[in-house]
Amino acid sequence: MILVFLHGKGANEEAYNEQLKVLAENLSAQYVSLRAPFSCVEKKGKYLWFNKFLQNNRRDAVKEEYAQSLSYIKNEIQKLSYPLTEVVLIGHSQGGGMAVSVGLELKLKAVFSICGDLPYNLEYKNLTDTSIYWLEGADDVYIDDDRKKSYKMLTDVGADFNYKLVDNCTHTEIDNAFLEIENNLK
Repeated sequence: MILVFLHGKGANEEAYNEQLKVLAENLSAQYVSLRAPFSCVEKKGKYLWFNKFLQNNRRDAVKEEYAQSLSYIKNEIQKLSYPLTEVVLIGHSQGGGMAVSVGLELKLKAVFSICGDLPYNLEYKNLTDTSIYWLEGADDVYIDDDRKKSYKMLTDVGADFNYKLVDNCTHTEIDNAFLEIENNLK
């Protein structure tokens, strides 16, 4: 089994490295973190999966960038020396939404979205039976309620979907989410 991590907006492939090392060791798994393809203008040396723009009082995804990142992630996963059914994709924040989108298209062992959301201006189709776990931080005040509820689009497309409100989890202090992942994979 291999854990593949997708960082959030304004981070890089080193995000949560220590927690991922521990998680991988506890699960007797390998892990790799991918770096998003777009530079974050506000933070030097940091990256994002897609830019957003204001539309109808919400921040929507730039569709072309989203599609490019989705393709990039799928290609990187398929290049691993693991069968897709041994890949656990974990994403945080913006990376969480990307992880879910990949899980709707590739049959993976499991997908975990930590404090993630899905852009409302995109269409989603479920092409697999990948188990998707939506881990919402009980103390996450960064993502607003409307964005948190974007998981409801997963039930609309018939995804194998599991929701969990993770206690003592903020948007950036996500250790309890990693414990939840470990419990689900043991």
